[in-house]
Amino acid sequence: MESTTPRYNGPHPNEMDHKQKEIHDYILKSRPSTGLSGPFGPWLAVPEIAEPASQLGKACRYDTSLSLRESELVILLTGAKMRCSTEFNIHKGEALKAGISMDIISAIPRDDDFSLETVQRKLIPLLENSREKAILNFTAELLETSTVSDKTYFDTKTALDNKDSVLVEITSITGYYTYVAYTLNVFRIPFK
Repeated sequence: MESTTPRYNGPHPNEMDHKQKEIHDYILKSRPSTGLSGPFGPWLAVPEIAEPASQLGKACRYDTSLSLRESELVILLTGAKMRCSTEFNIHKGEALKAGISMDIISAIPRDDDFSLETVQRKLIPLLENSREKAILNFTAELLETSTVSDKTYFDTKTALDNKDSVLVEITSITGYYTYVAYTLNVFRIPFK
């Protein structure tokens, strides 16, 4: 059985170079409630990655046209598909604050149970509106197949006011949190 001991939490503040300290301070300032939790510690090993990753995360999380509830649904699905319990557990709390019920969170299939069919069967009946259902279908299909069918693309676009930009946002959130999940899983960053 594999160890669950964290592998790397990032450079110690006393060992950071000037650029790492600069990014470290920026991340702390931009994330006052969570600081360097999650992937930010390991990313600091390479400031040229940490800085744009932090900015992309902010854009994906707070600067899209999606509601926080819709964004958190995308993030939870991504964490579940990527088998990233740290990401899932961090965002479970955020999802509850955003108005996603514990019934919905508990119904999200995890590990080997995650499939497009299972996600649709378990979650569609629990969602409030056609917009959320379209976002769920798009995200689950993207995670399952690494693309979406024409039907899913155009059905989702129609449900989201015919805006391709919203599909870019969903795809970007899914991609960013896939990257976050890889980082958390590889370096075994625990949920705190």
